[in-house]
Amino acid sequence: MKIAPLTLRYQLARSALLAALTGLVPLASQAQYPDRPVRMVLPFGPGSATDTFLRIVAEPLNAALGQTVVVDNRPGAMSALAVEHVAKSAPDGYTVIAATNSIVATPAGILRKVNYDPIRDFTPITRLAGTSYVLIVAAEQPWKTLADLIEYARANPGKLNYASGNLGGLMYGGMLKNSIGVDMVHISYKSTPPALLELLAGRVHWMFTDLVTASSQAKAGKVRPLLATAAQRTAMFPDVPTIAETGIQGFADMPAWWALYGPAGMPKDAVERLNREFTTILRRPDVRSRLAVMGIDAVPSTPQELANFTREQSQSYIRLIKEFDIQPE
Repeated sequence: MKIAPLTLRYQLARSALLAALTGLVPLASQAQYPDRPVRMVLPFGPGSATDTFLRIVAEPLNAALGQTVVVDNRPGAMSALAVEHVAKSAPDGYTVIAATNSIVATPAGILRKVNYDPIRDFTPITRLAGTSYVLIVAAEQPWKTLADLIEYARANPGKLNYASGNLGGLMYGGMLKNSIGVDMVHISYKSTPPALLELLAGRVHWMFTDLVTASSQAKAGKVRPLLATAAQRTAMFPDVPTIAETGIQGFADMPAWWALYGPAGMPKDAVERLNREFTTILRRPDVRSRLAVMGIDAVPSTPQELANFTREQSQSYIRLIKEFDIQPE
């Protein structure tokens, strides 16, 4: 057996080493997710419950991801503007949405035309949290109880109006109006803050809003809560009766929720990383206690659990909208 000359052996060894190193280059050059800021789109404006909640989570998320989490508020059209924007974004993991139950309710019949499908056009990442609603009136209004408000409405048909700045305001407001059989005017706003301003100014008579908004305004003495939608009285409003306690018929259980989605086709590593970091943060005692004070319950999940939940909620809203004859906006 002949031994190759030294020069030839050197060239062969060098070629083998280069081939090995070349094979490693793609692995070494692949950046781990995320390697730039992540944009989290919110379907409601600054000051809303969604905005307040997600900014609390965004603080520790910045550190966990090692990148800035940019909160992008895009209110309007019952959250459809924000949801459609994310559905059409690049599925690279750098644009996600902290959606509310509007993501399934809007295409179920809340709006006449919606350019997205809640199942087909999104990648489920994790459930985030849930809360409930409260009916409020401005503190200067004369109604001390729900019975007072209903009595006035029946004595003055068509003279009262109510606002909605989110899905709960729209649905629960419509349910109350239908259940007592009195004509009242509905006024829709892009999000809760502008609707609340109109309520406080006396141009809106009543509205359903989330516990986060109701609590802060009640503590400031600006609003009076008259009815809670939760199954049991909440610690935040122990003196406010629930729907069941009033005996009023015609309401459906429709709690508010938030969940994280990305565009369809998101990379698996991005989904897993976001799921892991959000789950860890939402299980932290300090974060959970901050949210609990606001009436928000953290409920992280697996991506598959969110996928199942999304399908169930979509079917539920199709049924509810038909059952309560909710007319599209």
